[in-house]
Amino acid sequence: MNSIGDILAKARKSKHLSQPKVAEELNKMGIDKTNKTISAWEKGLAEPNASALMAISKILGITDIYDRYYGDTPEHPITLLNDEGKAKVDEYIELLLASGKYNKKTAEIIEFIPREVKLFYLPASAGPGEFMDASDGFDMITLPDNAPDDTDFMIKIQGDSMEPQFMDGETVYVRQQESVENGEIGIFGLEGKSYIKKLRSTPDGNYLISLNPKYDPIPINAEEFKVFGKVVGQTQFTM
Repeated sequence: MNSIGDILAKARKSKHLSQPKVAEELNKMGIDKTNKTISAWEKGLAEPNASALMAISKILGITDIYDRYYGDTPEHPITLLNDEGKAKVDEYIELLLASGKYNKKTAEIIEFIPREVKLFYLPASAGPGEFMDASDGFDMITLPDNAPDDTDFMIKIQGDSMEPQFMDGETVYVRQQESVENGEIGIFGLEGKSYIKKLRSTPDGNYLISLNPKYDPIPINAEEFKVFGKVVGQTQFTM
């Protein structure tokens, strides 16, 4: 068994550090010690506590304090190797690290930046141009955490034409795009009004369909028709 003092003294001298310098580095790590304390440790007059021992080991580059203190330990096979064998282990470790295949995975911290989008109201009389451009037709809203990633704006709907899936007063998330596929639900402008409807394309023509069966399909006049976006989710969001 080797003494802590001898281990520290040999490691300090191999690093060409003075006792005052080691004390200075300890102080930077929040371990308030003087060079006299370092001298006392090395002479065996005192021993560092656990925190100080870990800190000074880091400063002196001691990564195997257990082995240095107890000598060869069969619990770790590398301690049974001579210096040449240990050097080959170190070389192999460097090769493994350089390959990138065996490196420890570290968690990536992604900064969350709240995103604001427009929350529009959808009155039955809103015109298509006015709906998207009116300065007083929306509020800026911070997207909820569970909002779809592709949300570009939100709309608070009115009426029961899309029940039971969409209730009066609910808010929907919308991805802004100029077209939707047959059977998809979107936000549309037609003949001076704005709608949340399902698009249906048939050989007889195109229609806006309500989910509530008491409402008839609305024929689409292509010249007065506009797609504002596709509905990608819904929420009970309230003001």
